[in-house]
Amino acid sequence: MTALIVWLGFGLVFSVVFVRRMHIVLVAVIVARILVPGVVQNEVMPGLHPSTYLFLCFILVQLAFTPSVFGRVIRSAGVLPQATIGGMAAVMMTDVGNPGSAGLLDTAMFVLGIVVAPYYVFVFMRYSIRSLPRAGKAFLLTFALLALAEAVLSQAQVATGRPVVWESDFSRIWLSGTTSELGAAIGTFGHGIQVGVLFAATMPLLALIKSMLLRFALAAVLLVTVPLAYGRMGLILTVAGFVFLVIIGGRKVIRSILFAAVVLIALLVSVQGVAGEKLLRKFEDDNGSAALRVAAFDWFWDHTADFFAGGYPGARDLKGVGTLGSSLENGYFIMALMFGTLAAVAFFIFMICLLFAQIDIKDRGSWPGAAAAALIIVAINGYISIGGNSIDIHLFWFVLAMASYRSTRTLPAVDGIHRASSHELRPTGGSSGFPVTRVPA
Repeated sequence: MTALIVWLGFGLVFSVVFVRRMHIVLVAVIVARILVPGVVQNEVMPGLHPSTYLFLCFILVQLAFTPSVFGRVIRSAGVLPQATIGGMAAVMMTDVGNPGSAGLLDTAMFVLGIVVAPYYVFVFMRYSIRSLPRAGKAFLLTFALLALAEAVLSQAQVATGRPVVWESDFSRIWLSGTTSELGAAIGTFGHGIQVGVLFAATMPLLALIKSMLLRFALAAVLLVTVPLAYGRMGLILTVAGFVFLVIIGGRKVIRSILFAAVVLIALLVSVQGVAGEKLLRKFEDDNGSAALRVAAFDWFWDHTADFFAGGYPGARDLKGVGTLGSSLENGYFIMALMFGTLAAVAFFIFMICLLFAQIDIKDRGSWPGAAAAALIIVAINGYISIGGNSIDIHLFWFVLAMASYRSTRTLPAVDGIHRASSHELRPTGGSSGFPVTRVPA
């Protein structure tokens, strides 16, 4: 409880100091969510993830000190999306009366921390990006540095055979009290799959970096490191993100192809190592993983009627009670198990609709953020995800906001756009960094 009080105090002070530069606080929210693993959040402080507590402090300060800006941000989200997210949250809260429910407090914490708060982080990120050009640059730099830090940490973990960070917590949860069993990179997340998901989501965003050399250098680091996470899905999605990066990466086609060739050669060299060989063998022999996933899908399909409109009334730890040999290994399935298939489908459709709403087909600047978010939607299908308090849902909303970012390099007809939009972005009154016009949803 002491840690929570100190953190809340820090969050309030930090939010007050940067009340007029909301993007700095939002950067801190992103950093906290990536660096503090969801699997140990209750060991750090009770209830919500530290990043969510920080965001709630930010909301209170914005409401108290800049109510006019706060109102514009909320209006920018639109009535329908907010009504939808509110309706889904209300439906999920009805699970409290279910025999299999985790209870009022835990359910409320989950709905707030996984469903509601991440969406509003997206709303505030999008508004700050559209209002203040340097906000988008700050977010882009944050994603790049975090991915680079995770890559360096992953290399160190494989080299030493130790988690390096959160060692006692990871050892207790995953490694049965020892450090000798760490056979793959787990980053700050505690699981290699999430390392791959972060790399995959970051890869399309690298297209927003102006320097082609820096862009492909970072891509090379991520591609060389992702096999160390020993995850097939992470490798496939990261490669898919790299293909997107090459396609959209710039107008100098020959140079892009040459850089891409060098990066791919580096990847091929990396998979020749021990970790790469283990990963390639996993494609050939997955030790029954595919069979467990088939069994989980069959169980889900056979029992859908039991939790179609509400959560599953029985024990929801299917592996723990011996019903299955694994979890459902699908984030959407687990959400359906917790709150009903209808709620899970509604949430999925909501994510898809917001994703397409951010895409401007005629403006390639919106594509990297949308592509990164699309890769995360795919990733949620591949493992426990939402049920394990993983980064996926938060990361989806974080990167989706980047669809509003326009670097100088990616803007078509930049001068024309600046002339056409300068009168719309000219601030009035006391809020020097925010537009007067409504930001479209």
